[in-house]
Order: sequence, then C-alpha cells, then structure tokens
Amino acid sequence: MTEKLGILAIGHGSKLPYNKEVVSGIANYVAQRHSDVVVRVGFMGMSEPTIQEAIESFSGTGVTKVAAVPVFLASGVHITRDIPGILGLDEDGCGTMEIDGNAVPVCYAKPLGADELIADLVFKRVQEAL
Repeated sequence: MTEKLGILAIGHGSKLPYNKEVVSGIANYVAQRHSDVVVRVGFMGMSEPTIQEAIESFSGTGVTKVAAVPVFLASGVHITRDIPGILGLDEDGCGTMEIDGNAVPVCYAKPLGADELIADLVFKRVQEAL
C-alpha cells in the first residue's frame, strides 16, 4: 500500500480575517511546493474551518497518515494542552483520527520555533520597514 501524507495546518483563529489569510497562505505554499501531499487548514476558534471540519475534509483524499502542525511561533497552553486534547493525542504526540471509516495515524509537529529561516524573515521585514 502506498503511503499518502496529509498535513493539518492548525491556526489559532481570530475575528480579523488577516489571521486566517496568513495561515491559509502558508498552507497553500506548502501545497504548491509538495503536490503529492494533501494540505488542510483548521482553526481553534473564531475562524473556520474548525480543526474537526478540517479533519473531515480529508475524506476522499486517500491519506494514510497525517501530520498536525501548529502554525504558531512558540509553545504555550494551546500547543501543549489544547490542540493535543482536541486531536486526542497521547503523551508522545501521536494518535489516530477517523477518515473514511479508517483509523489514520496522526503525529503532532512542533511549532515554528527559533530557526534560521525565521531569523532571515525577521531581517527581511526590517529591511522592508527601512
């Protein structure tokens, strides 16, 4: 059986539409660069689709495993408790989700964190500001 990866990009959500646009835009870049991967976006609150709706949108895609990645800079309560609770993950950050009647493994990725790519982006924004 051929593996097919799904990526669930998780955003916080906001009353302001720009938040959703940013998270969706990042997910779209991932999808464009990795056409063999199924990318979906879900939000904890105040934006749609919800995380559960995003999971349901994997239906019919044939994904055999999912990586859930929080599109957040750093760990906090949402990253360490809320999202793992919503996804039903164990202490190792793994679990299963039901897609098309199948138990599909899901693993949780770390938030973006401190990374040279983020530092380059910060410097780019500084240059744009000046």
